[in-house]
Amino acid sequence: MILGQLNRKQTLDIAMVVGKVLLMSGAETSRVEDTIERFCAKMGCYEVNVFVTPTVIVLGDEQPDGYSCVSRIRSRSTNLRTVSQVNDFLYNLDTWDKDYQGTMDYFNNKLKETPPYNDKLICLASGLASAGFSGMLGGNGHDFIAAFVTGLVAMLVLKLLGGYRPSAFWENALAGASIAAVAIMCCAISVQCTMDKIIVGAVMPFVPGVAFTNGLRDYMAGDLVSGNSRVAEAILFASSIAVGLAFVLQAWHKWGWSLW
Repeated sequence: MILGQLNRKQTLDIAMVVGKVLLMSGAETSRVEDTIERFCAKMGCYEVNVFVTPTVIVLGDEQPDGYSCVSRIRSRSTNLRTVSQVNDFLYNLDTWDKDYQGTMDYFNNKLKETPPYNDKLICLASGLASAGFSGMLGGNGHDFIAAFVTGLVAMLVLKLLGGYRPSAFWENALAGASIAAVAIMCCAISVQCTMDKIIVGAVMPFVPGVAFTNGLRDYMAGDLVSGNSRVAEAILFASSIAVGLAFVLQAWHKWGWSLW
């Protein structure tokens, strides 16, 4: 194992970048802390404290003249492949064939990697998922097609807005508004469309299930700050989608359109 020759500062440097890769790839904070502590222990650094929230990593050496570092996390996504690769690195550390600089370059490149799926594929997957959920709810063929179009358009709106870097609340609110608007148009075009099945089917890809689940896992691991943050984030995202939906539906209702 080439990494066995690292000093304490180099060990903490690698531990920090490993934690950043995990947190930015959607790993729960308890996993990030456990991975950092395990890596430091394997490198012989036992007196290390780590504190992780969804937006910051604090890593410190308890020795009087020890090395400490802080990293701010400003963006997160879900990339389970990267999480799995980091786990493989930790559990196969004895056969790792890179030195300090090679390991730092490897994980820094992970931070810069583009998502494994482009926006077009994500929009298509959103449409297919929306159509599938609509069918599971008992929708007919018209609902299936309408839900596909609605889910695709809503995800397209979300991706287009991402380039302008608005807050997550407004991104999801406008996506919810687009779901309601497209669903209303589909029902106006075809009387065989069912409004509730289209909307519910299209909303499902936007439900923040991963954030909520990770929040609960952090709760169970004893990370109360991270658990509160992630659950609050999930509730905020769900509320923003509901606000967008309700605004458009209420506006259409007041204009005299028959929605149901």
